[in-house]
Parts: sequence; structure tokens; C-alpha cells
Amino acid sequence: MAGSELLKNFVQQTWTGNKEIMLTKDRSIRATRPLRQIWLGIVLSSATILTGCGGGGGGSSCGSCTITTTDMGTLTAMSDTDTYTFKNAASSLVLGISGQSQTAATNVVQESTGTADTYWHFMPMGNDQYNVENMLTHQVLGILNASTSTGAQALQYSDNSTADHLWAFYLLTDGNYLIKNLNSGYYLQDDGSATTSSATIDQGTRSNSVAGCNCQEWTITSSGNAAYPAPLTVSGTGIYVHDPMLFQDPITFKYWLYGTHNTLASSTDLSTWTADNLALNPIPSWVTTYSSTNDLWAPDVVYANGSYWQYYSASGSGSEVSAIGLAKAATPNSTAWTDEGKVIVSSNTSGYNAIDPSPIQDASGNWWISFGSWFNGIYLMRLDNTTMLQSASNTTLYHLAERNNGIEGSFIYYHNGYYYLFAAIDSCCSGTSSTYRTVVGRSASVTGPYLDRGGIDMLNGGGTIVVSSHSNIYGPGGASLFTDTGSNGAESLPTFVYHYYDGNNNGTPTLGINRLNFTSDGWPYI
Repeated sequence: MAGSELLKNFVQQTWTGNKEIMLTKDRSIRATRPLRQIWLGIVLSSATILTGCGGGGGGSSCGSCTITTTDMGTLTAMSDTDTYTFKNAASSLVLGISGQSQTAATNVVQESTGTADTYWHFMPMGNDQYNVENMLTHQVLGILNASTSTGAQALQYSDNSTADHLWAFYLLTDGNYLIKNLNSGYYLQDDGSATTSSATIDQGTRSNSVAGCNCQEWTITSSGNAAYPAPLTVSGTGIYVHDPMLFQDPITFKYWLYGTHNTLASSTDLSTWTADNLALNPIPSWVTTYSSTNDLWAPDVVYANGSYWQYYSASGSGSEVSAIGLAKAATPNSTAWTDEGKVIVSSNTSGYNAIDPSPIQDASGNWWISFGSWFNGIYLMRLDNTTMLQSASNTTLYHLAERNNGIEGSFIYYHNGYYYLFAAIDSCCSGTSSTYRTVVGRSASVTGPYLDRGGIDMLNGGGTIVVSSHSNIYGPGGASLFTDTGSNGAESLPTFVYHYYDGNNNGTPTLGINRLNFTSDGWPYI
């Protein structure tokens, strides 16, 4: 039977029931609401009736969409160098955030203007899978409640590792893309092909045997602008480093760069670095209990009470049997560090991991130290202002941050009344396959709670993205911060220091330095 005859026959059978015909996600026909409300003015070709469109949120109609072929596209790698706009082929509007809101769980919408919220960044997660980062809010594209149902709303949320944040991109023969949610298996769409900003952006089915709808097709266009600024240019023998901590001597204003594997380098201009002595020398004998190879991780140095204090961690890959040690010296590159003992240790039953120490002096002059890793996340402990070891009067361990898919390498930085907790999330140490990236939350109290810009507690997977992989910069993380006072101590430049794997140098771990700025409402960005 021809499509027009099928339609006529079906209408005659359903009119008396005062029902609407509708093409569901699985291409079956069902009745839903009064036909007279939607029938006038709609002209449907036989092809439209027989094939339907991409499917709509909760069962809305195809609207003015164009029926395309059964082309399902070719899985395609996307570039993480620039920012991009996503324009819907049916509406010619671009993807953005409702009201340009920073609040987590705000709906993704379509807009007619190229405002800041309409630019997106591909974050590679391996196997041509991506998290998609909004460059205004630095949250990621996801689906409401990680739903696997058709019609579920697209929204933004903290990069908290839920499965709905993974997307794949399929290039069609017409040059557009299908954007597939890998949790649900459905496709991002302008439901009903509406041409207004009130259109629902959700996920819908697409058949490989029945022609689909261009409401699921997106034109992806580079803005020509880099996703993030490149790091400052560095050179010399000391720039190949993991977990860099940059300490500026308050006496000489010289820069000292400490790193994992007991590395040390120095510079007078923040640009040219020369490898120096071992960061810690001698290494205490007790370290072998936690690291059989005497390999020390993630040192951090502060100047207090007329001495230089170096915190460091001893552990093994994947081990929770770890210790944070403390040593004292008269110079930043001393060959005679005095062992001050263990600050805190952990075991397989501790519930935390004693690695990645980061001391912080609060606004009242009290010293604290944050630490922790994948094993239940980040913790904070009070230090004694004289011994710089754990306080005897306050032994509380404050739990600051946790994330299902890993968080570590914490660093707390104080600025204008807020404590900013920076940390690395996801997987480190795999060269150009590393998915490490840096996030931040802030608190008015050093003990927390630390909320991200979208309002999500870092204990619940929150964290606003500070920097993610881009161009040749893979896996930016292991970060520290300092306020650069310049060569004469007169400047005040917040500075962000991290390692990345250099795609232009065989994935070699390399020093990254960027100046840190703050928005008008106090959020950091590079």
C-alpha cells in the first residue's frame, strides 16, 4: 500500500477515537493525544510516514526535519587543539548553555549567537571517545541522570566520570556529524527540529535500516582559537619532570623546581632551567620500607621558621602502603637535609593514601598539609607551627575531595579570601594516552567544603576544569602554584605549574608554566 493510502486508512480508523498518530523511537505507530490539535497544516510525504525522523524527547513529533539516508557515518577522531561550535542541521542554531549559567545540571540549549557558551572543546579519552567541555563553564556535556532512555535531556555537569559524559563522533557523507552518547547508545538531537531556543536538546534513536532525521546531524566548525593558551617557553636540562613543584626562594628570589624521582633544577628567569643536585640528599634509611627503590614522589618545599622544609612521599605504584616524610635544611639545594621523620603513614586498611603532600599556611598563619590519591581521595591535616609535623592538639583528618575515577596531586592556594583546591583527575603516566586533567574547587575555610563553580562539592565528584589536553599538551596535571614576586620581590603573579606529555617530543613529561588569572567572581583560569 502506498504511503498516502496507508496514512488515509490509518486516520479513518483512529479519527473516531480523537487520537493523534505518532512515530515512536522504534518506528512503530501509536496513538497519543487529540489529532485535531496537530493535524492542520502538516503535510507528510509517504516517505516521512513510513520512515519517521530521529525520535523525540518523550514522544514529540518530527516537526520540520528533513529525512536523510540510512548513513550512520564513520567513527572519526576529533581535534582537541581549538574550540568548536556545533550547529544543528535542522534548525541552523548552535549548541550552548541555557542562560549562560554556571550552575551544574543546567540544560543544554540551542542559540542563534556565538556567545562564549557556544564554544566547546574535545577532551580525548582514548579509542576516539571524548568528553566535551564547555569553554564558558568548563563543565562537560552529559545526559540527565545518566539516563539510557530516549528523550532524556542533555545538560552540563561536573567532570565526575559518569558514563554519560563519553561521546563518539560519526562523520556522514554530507559532512555533518552524528554525536553518539556511549552510555545510552542514542544520538544528540534537536527534538522536533524546532528552530527556536526553546527546543529540547535530548537523545534519540537512529536506525541503520530506515532513513533518519537531520535533527540529529551537526555541523562542527573550528573557531580558529586555541582551547587553552600554550605554556611559557622553557628550555634547559631541568625541564623534563613529573609532579613539578616550583619554589621561589624568598631570600634570593631564585626559582627552584622539585619533582618526582628526586629531581631538582634551578632558574633565574623562569625560562632556562639547569639540573641541580638531588632534591633530597641523603635519603633516610626508613624510606625503603615504603619504596624499595628509594624513589621519592611529589616533593613540596616551604620556608618557615628560618629554615627550608621539604615534604615528600615514599610509595610504590598502586600501593596504599605509603609515607610522607619531612626534612629540613639551610638552603633549597642542600646536600645535608636533616631527617625530621614521618609526617603520616598509610597501610592497606587506613582508608587514605599518604602521598602527594602539599603544605599550606592559612590566613591566620597556621600550617596544614593536604595529601591523598585514588584511595578515597584528598585529605587535610593540621601541622604544628614549630615542628612542621602533625599537630598534637588537632589530629582530625578532614576529607576534602573524592571521585570515582581517580583524584590525586592536591594543592591548596589562598587568594583573596578563598582557599582553592587544585587536583588532578583520571589517569596519569601513560604519555600521549594520559587522560590527566586539572580541576579546582574553592572554600572560605581551609578545611572545606570545597565546591566547584557549578555548586558541586568536590567530595561528590565536583571540580571545575582548569586545563585539559590540547594540541601537543597531553595529560596536564600534577600541579602546584606559587605567587611569583619577580626578580626583586616586588611583583605578585599567581602562577600555575604542572607537567604534561609533549606530543611534539615523543610524549616526554615536560614542565608547563602558565600565569593564573581570576574572573570577576573569583574563579581561576589560565
